[in-house]
Amino acid sequence: MPHHDLLKLAELALAGHVRPDLPEEVTRILVQASGARAGVLFNGDRRPEAWWPQAPTAPAADGGEGWTSIAVGHEHSRWEMMLHEPASEDETLLIAARLALHVWDLREALRQTKFDERFRLWELEAVRSIAQGLGGVLEPGAIAREVLGHVVSLLGVRNAEIVIGTHQSQPRVLAAFGDPVLDRPIPETIWLHGFRQPQAVAAALVGNGEALGLLAVSQKEARAGTAPFDDNDVRLIDLFAVQTAVALENARLSRASIEQARLQQEMEVAATIQTHLYPKESVEIPGVKVRTSFQPARRVGGDLFEIIERRKGLLSIVADVTGKGIGAGLIAAGLHAGIRLLAGEALSIETIARRLNAYLATATEDNRFATMVIVQMAPDGSFSALHAGHCPSLLRRAGGAVETIKSSGLPLGIVPEARYRSVKGRLDPGDLIVLYTDGLTEAENARGEELGIDRLREIVAALDTRDVETLCDQILAGVAAFAGDVPLADDATIVVLKKEASPSGGG
Repeated sequence: MPHHDLLKLAELALAGHVRPDLPEEVTRILVQASGARAGVLFNGDRRPEAWWPQAPTAPAADGGEGWTSIAVGHEHSRWEMMLHEPASEDETLLIAARLALHVWDLREALRQTKFDERFRLWELEAVRSIAQGLGGVLEPGAIAREVLGHVVSLLGVRNAEIVIGTHQSQPRVLAAFGDPVLDRPIPETIWLHGFRQPQAVAAALVGNGEALGLLAVSQKEARAGTAPFDDNDVRLIDLFAVQTAVALENARLSRASIEQARLQQEMEVAATIQTHLYPKESVEIPGVKVRTSFQPARRVGGDLFEIIERRKGLLSIVADVTGKGIGAGLIAAGLHAGIRLLAGEALSIETIARRLNAYLATATEDNRFATMVIVQMAPDGSFSALHAGHCPSLLRRAGGAVETIKSSGLPLGIVPEARYRSVKGRLDPGDLIVLYTDGLTEAENARGEELGIDRLREIVAALDTRDVETLCDQILAGVAAFAGDVPLADDATIVVLKKEASPSGGG
């Protein structure tokens, strides 16, 4: 073996820097030293890295006739030299070649490490730039355009698009650049997981565990036209997809929060308006005490009550619109206005009920109706009561016995031509009538049992009727004792009419 070949390999192996043509030099030296006709150096992927004197015509990689394999790698690499008809082998020279190629491996690993480090910094800067650009953006299209602008500029792609939707069969393009990347319709597998191809990549947008859409790119620019997407490209696209999904989800939550705040504000206004509809002051007539209580299950309720003084005495009305919330509250407000208008006329309670029914039957949806009870009370204790599908009112005598005033007609708003009739009765001093809505009787305890009319009768029978001011509170306390920690699921309204002794001391 010529000494200059060994010295050449030692110089290549121990140099402070590694020349880019080292594989070619190692191949040339080994071919010449072995007396071979040609040689090919393969890397770990069985891909030719260098050859000498020229690209071989024989299939060296397949171990064709005349080709001999010589291991020139080490335990951490898989370099292999294929020599064509070598005359000899020099182990010392092979050791030097292995050392030189090991240094080459170290150089490539260091270069890749530096590249990866620079790429990570580039990724972080790209993520930071996108995050900065998306700050405060709530419109999905603006978010998609911002992200797509970064994707196109950083990856140099010719085509890109972001599509979203609740299902892959109806995707909506939020932003696009160049030609479409995704075929239509989009297969479910791609919608859920994306795909990776040499010339195209799609990453799934996933928010809150659900598929939101896809970020897709194709045709990465290169000097020779286009280049395949590598692992770093795919990782960066995945990062963009995650950031896009987070931005879209945050925007959705922010819009929902703004909408919730707006609705809450509207509910506050509606609740204030509804509160103003209720009687401001206690309306009473000589010999009759009135106490009321209203507890909405929500900020705005579907219950309403009214106490109106009329020429013939006192008109007390309790009504319950189906449903809860602002929809029921709006219908309750309209019904309330109708009650006030009609109560001011010299109409019977039957006529009032009939006209309210006709109004609701034509002014509301088919699934909306209201129940109502009207009691016309005279100063002497005589009364007329009318129930339109409403809960039976309870008449408690001074001695504690409780009677039921039952319903006598359909709820308001179901049949436009419905007719109503009233029942008459009389309260003696100490007697009282309790009007209420089903929020009381439908109150449940922890076992899911409803209070029901019988238990309510027991609560009313046990009232201390001497304390007029707390009559409603006593009823609510009885209901709460039954329900325990379970809150009322529906609005609860109570109106109590109690007959007192007349100022002159008569009944």
